[in-house]
Amino acid sequence: MNKFAISCASLMMLLGVSVHADNFTGMANKGNKSFKDGDYSKALEYYHQAEVERPEMPELQYNIGSALYKEGKYEEAAEKFQKSFVTEKIENEAMAQYNLGNVFYKMGDYQKAIQSYQKSLELVPDDLDTKYNLELARKMLKEQLKPQEQDKQQQQQKQEQQQQQKNQDEQKQEQEQDQQQQNQEQQKQEQQQYQEGEMTKEDAERILNALKDDEKEIQKDIRQMQGPAANQGNDW
Repeated sequence: MNKFAISCASLMMLLGVSVHADNFTGMANKGNKSFKDGDYSKALEYYHQAEVERPEMPELQYNIGSALYKEGKYEEAAEKFQKSFVTEKIENEAMAQYNLGNVFYKMGDYQKAIQSYQKSLELVPDDLDTKYNLELARKMLKEQLKPQEQDKQQQQQKQEQQQQQKNQDEQKQEQEQDQQQQNQEQQKQEQQQYQEGEMTKEDAERILNALKDDEKEIQKDIRQMQGPAANQGNDW
């Protein structure tokens, strides 16, 4: 069966299914004809009428899902395709998985699309259309994740820069603290050396004052030894 990439597989006909209600058969056949004619809205009307008679029939759920897919109603289509998995025919389940993958692809959920295509290939390993769509979904997922990876790398670089700046700030702070501690220790050491010296500041001032007093006494003694100054008088 030929299928395009990311397109709905050919409709699974209900004519081969054993039916007991003419109304169901008529509605199903009309739905199939409308689907072939491209009138998917009308096909859905007939399928829903047939669904009243056979609500759990997987083939009918598949057909409804196919029409919903064509209408662009992807979430509803996904629900119907999932209901069509309960079937004894491996080929039918593989087609349902394939088209469910198409639905997820259209929705931009490439991860789920990949999972559905892989499940379809597990059932029918040689289906070339499924293989093609699988590789296409992988490519799209990779493209989708590129901006996220770039954002992740940029965020990681930003965090590394912030951590580096933090380390530098902490190192600078430690250096300043070490320098401050060294200064304090040096001041303490100088103060201690001054206090342990031969004289304190008060002692030095007292000695200096005493020296000044001694100088005054010495000058006084020298004047006394020289005697009074001689009067030269006038030469008449």
